[in-house]
Amino acid sequence: MGFEHELASVLGIKRSILVNSGSSANLVAVSALTSHKLGDRAILPGDEVITCAAGFPTTVAPIIQNGAVPVFLDNNPVTLNANLDRLEEAYVPGKTKAVMMAHTLGNPFDLERIVTFCRQHDLWLIEDNCDSLGSTYTFPAGHEEALRFRKPLAENGEAVAYPTGTFGDLSTQSFYPPHHLTLGEGGAVNVVRDMRLKVLVESFRDWGRDCWCASGKDNTCGKRFGWQLGELPEGYDHKYIYSHLGYNLKPLDIQAAIGREQLKKLERFSAARRANWETLRRGLGHLEEYFEFHLPTHATGGRRRAGSLGK
Repeated sequence: MGFEHELASVLGIKRSILVNSGSSANLVAVSALTSHKLGDRAILPGDEVITCAAGFPTTVAPIIQNGAVPVFLDNNPVTLNANLDRLEEAYVPGKTKAVMMAHTLGNPFDLERIVTFCRQHDLWLIEDNCDSLGSTYTFPAGHEEALRFRKPLAENGEAVAYPTGTFGDLSTQSFYPPHHLTLGEGGAVNVVRDMRLKVLVESFRDWGRDCWCASGKDNTCGKRFGWQLGELPEGYDHKYIYSHLGYNLKPLDIQAAIGREQLKKLERFSAARRANWETLRRGLGHLEEYFEFHLPTHATGGRRRAGSLGK
């Protein structure tokens, strides 16, 4: 079992697809949702994507690179995530196609609200999980129907905790050295549940090709020379048909090999980050009258709801 399968297993999602960086992962994720193969749900030039006003630039750049329009929600200065007070105002029927936001520095955005909003309006959701591998979000008991595609990771009688990066249609990871795992460099696009998106993600990663055969494999579809697509002659070799304007954003095998070893240490790395956060927060507690400290999502009175943080 390779790194892609192991990462998907850890997250409990359908598939993880490696790319050469987290920024490339964001580009591929947005690009995949522009595919003509998605019909009316495809993100077209001029369509709108709701996102956060301040964050890392490559959360927003792919929206613009694909000709869509980012619609910004201001940040909450305490959580550093989007302030959702004007979320409904940001939605325009017929124009809004997706929401793309990052879980800032390991602190999940309000997934309960965003997931409900996206389901209500039939929008794509891309979670930029590059800062947050190992974080979980505590979903209130009784709301599992909104996440009907998943089983609970853990239960405490009142709430259910799920890993971030498993709520949207797609999510992304970065394996740049300061993040939770490092492959030297690298990233991944996670396909949460709809395997139609796997083929599109791989197409945009791999030059835009229409064929979905793995490297070194041929004729997976069983009709390599039996297709008739577009204006190409019937029988044209499917392995050399390109249906998207794609990229070459593949990683190296050695990166995946490093990732397999790193993944074994994820739980320990995450525990160390949480411990560091707690140590710093306690150590700086006497300065509360001078600073407004950042708080985790849904924190109340300086305390956080269990399981909501994984810096």
